[in-house]
Amino acid sequence: RYGTSPMRANADTRLAYARVELVPYRAEHVERYHAWMSDERLLEATASERLSADEELAMQREWARDERKCTFIVRDAATHAMIGDCNLFFNDHDDDRACEIEIMIAERAFRRRGLARETLEAFTAYGACSLGVTTFVAKIGFDNDASNALFKSFGFVERSRSEVFEETTYALRARDADAPTPRFADAWARTTRDSYDAFEAARAVK
Repeated sequence: RYGTSPMRANADTRLAYARVELVPYRAEHVERYHAWMSDERLLEATASERLSADEELAMQREWARDERKCTFIVRDAATHAMIGDCNLFFNDHDDDRACEIEIMIAERAFRRRGLARETLEAFTAYGACSLGVTTFVAKIGFDNDASNALFKSFGFVERSRSEVFEETTYALRARDADAPTPRFADAWARTTRDSYDAFEAARAVK
């Protein structure tokens, strides 16, 4: 069940949950994503490097083939406008189903409205129930008050602090006895899952 690589597993997956929807990161999203990542504050908050538009497109293509990453674009469910992204990185050598998680609401107009939490609820449910994630790990800079508050309120527990990297590492167990914990199973039951391509095709003819 969990043999498919994360990025290939969500290549045509659309998740709708409350006021957000998660869609696969495609070439048509790169222009807007590149505009976000030209913002110095977002680069710092996400510990990212500035890339050219061509480099960003090449990165999107690389990620689409990467067996250790899972990325969704976050959209406002009402307007389908891009508002952010979320990522899973399967980079734990001791547990190949543990992953690092990142959530970003890039559009300022959509911040402080609870959408990051809804994204976190949907994305962790997908990871636990569809990808078989065992543990979510989040690494957050000391000065990122909003993200620290979000992950702690969600139940992530501090695992360590790095004064060198100025970040806190949090962890949250996703499964018990090889089954998703009830909170993730419940959120997954409330998540609509369908084909992104079919949804966009139907939207285009309305």
